[in-house]
Amino acid sequence: MADNLTIEAEYINQMSSELDEAVSLLEKQQKEMPLTPSSEYLRQMQETALRVEKLQKKINAIKGDLPSEAKTNISISKFSISPLPQPINSSVAVCSATFYNTLTVNGITINNGRKGLYVKMPQKRTKQGRFLDVCHPLSADERRNINETLISAYLKGNFKQEFEVKYPKEITAQNSVRYPPEYGNSLARMDLVIDDMVVHNAKIINRNGEPRLSMPSYKAKDGSYTTICVPSSKESYAELNSKALEEFNTEYSFRKFSDTDVDALKESGVKFQSRKNENGENIVKFKTADLQKVNAVVYQAPAAPKI
Repeated sequence: MADNLTIEAEYINQMSSELDEAVSLLEKQQKEMPLTPSSEYLRQMQETALRVEKLQKKINAIKGDLPSEAKTNISISKFSISPLPQPINSSVAVCSATFYNTLTVNGITINNGRKGLYVKMPQKRTKQGRFLDVCHPLSADERRNINETLISAYLKGNFKQEFEVKYPKEITAQNSVRYPPEYGNSLARMDLVIDDMVVHNAKIINRNGEPRLSMPSYKAKDGSYTTICVPSSKESYAELNSKALEEFNTEYSFRKFSDTDVDALKESGVKFQSRKNENGENIVKFKTADLQKVNAVVYQAPAAPKI
């Protein structure tokens, strides 16, 4: 790699070697110092001590601008980094990472921007020219974790690593949208949520007469299709497929409710989703099976007046 970041990392290694030599020399001078050292001997010791101090400050100053290694890698169970011989646009490396031992995401890039290195999650380009994330973290902590883990490894030349990461706390499928019959074998699309990561545009397709989960794939310039997000094992696919089919087979109801009704639903513990439409009205989505619970909260009779 011939980019500035690699040169910077090599510079740190060089200065670290010089620091080790200076520290060893200072220890030797202290150990061999005569009982009545000459002024020249003391001057040499002072020069060595000042050199140690300057090297330490330089190394700390440069490292302070670089991402430190993630203190707690909360999600990445393994990764692979492929540095590019020459930067493509702003990308200096392409990565593949497995999250929570469940989901492998390909096409992650490490980019060199005006403010330094940053990680870019895989995207697809719409017909309108917009770029949308195929898969991305749901929290700032998770995004920071991905950046720190991959960038730190890249700068250190550590291009493959595995970690002990806990299995995801929760795997869910959400926001199912059914397709009309003219879509053929494509039955629906939805989001898959693996703890703190979300995959958009997963599909349910008709495969040999049975609905099955199909991970999102995108057409490349050469006409081939690339699957960016894949389950990391047969067991992972089985669980993701189960959650996706559960969401696909769940019927939902939609209602317009006031802000007071939405607050009451939050306090009740009934699971629902709410958004504002163009008129500022609350459109509430909930499982049809929970209709009676929702009605009991929203349309409950007022308490009888006390006598």
